[in-house]
Amino acid sequence: MIADALLNGLWQGLLIVAIAGLVTVFVPQRHAATRYAVWFVALLALAVMPLLTLWHPTPEINTLTPPVIVTNTTAIAARATSGNSGWIIALWLAGVLLFFARLVRSEVRIGAIMKTALPAPSLGADVMTSQEIAYPIAAGFFAPMVILPANVTATLESRDIEAIVRHERAHIARHDILTNLAQRVIEAALFFNPWVYVIGRQLLKEREAACDDWVVSAADADRYASCLAHLASGPQPAKAPLLTPSAIGSRRMLVGRIARLLNGKATQLKTNYFVLGTSTLAFALLAVLLQTTIGRADSTQNPKLPAQVAKCNNDVEVTSAAPPDMPKGALKAKGTAEGGAVVVVAPDGHVVSVKIAQSTGSSVLDKSLVAAAKASTYKPAQANCKAIQGSYYFHAVFNAGP
Repeated sequence: MIADALLNGLWQGLLIVAIAGLVTVFVPQRHAATRYAVWFVALLALAVMPLLTLWHPTPEINTLTPPVIVTNTTAIAARATSGNSGWIIALWLAGVLLFFARLVRSEVRIGAIMKTALPAPSLGADVMTSQEIAYPIAAGFFAPMVILPANVTATLESRDIEAIVRHERAHIARHDILTNLAQRVIEAALFFNPWVYVIGRQLLKEREAACDDWVVSAADADRYASCLAHLASGPQPAKAPLLTPSAIGSRRMLVGRIARLLNGKATQLKTNYFVLGTSTLAFALLAVLLQTTIGRADSTQNPKLPAQVAKCNNDVEVTSAAPPDMPKGALKAKGTAEGGAVVVVAPDGHVVSVKIAQSTGSSVLDKSLVAAAKASTYKPAQANCKAIQGSYYFHAVFNAGP
């Protein structure tokens, strides 16, 4: 089941990204907060949808009264498939451990930076400076703070420093530290899925743009763009720690932010909840559609599904199971034995052959099992409402009694 969810996420991610991309096409670039919210919901959908589409409510199998219990060969095939997917799960778990180790290392690094940072009271009680970083960050889950590189306060003018601090405070006010944590956890769990990185890049782009909007709502956009251009003219920006939302990103992304500011596409701070609700509804409808479609596809193979769903595509069914005889002395006192036989049933319902698939450990009991399987009556399998030859797994449990 886990392997199915992991693999389903690969193709379902394409649909999720397509929906998010289509929605954001109609959302202007000045609405960065709304665009970010749409992509964040898409990330949550990518994590949850594969699990939702695996679940199909079905009634329980009605079993025969002991000592005879009958199950279908489909269940055996499913168990075999599950066993073959074990290596997929093992590789996934190994990757998850590796990526979560990166998150732990990032948190340790941020903790060390916060511990050695020095107060900058002239900039605010929540602003610190540090020699350990090369770019401003917002850090701390419970007592968030802005940490500036020590050289920033020495090389930039006060107006530019205030703009940078306002940008980092925007991360705190928008709860980006927590949403970034959720993003990184999902990326660690779905590290193999390329769509999680497509969405992650969009989240980085829109999150930084949304915080730029907070800056230019109270400052000159051209001046702030000039400050970003100064950063872009330096060496290639270093990567931010994974567990802080602050990131300059690539130089190309930084240039895009500057162009957005100069083109007057900033300043919209509020999230459009109508757009967000519409995209959320679209993802929910997709999940329902996929669940319904997959459920119908499975109904032709899963013996647990209601007969009305798969009425024209049925496996062999037992209509009257004959209990096997229990020869005296075949079992030790209070002993138990079980076995199974594959019964091939013709289109007209008669038994073509019976072959032991799981021995009881006793030739006498095996013969009794075969005799009971032959004496039982069956309803033949159907494909497209036409009777066909099929097989049935006849399972028996022998109890010596109290």
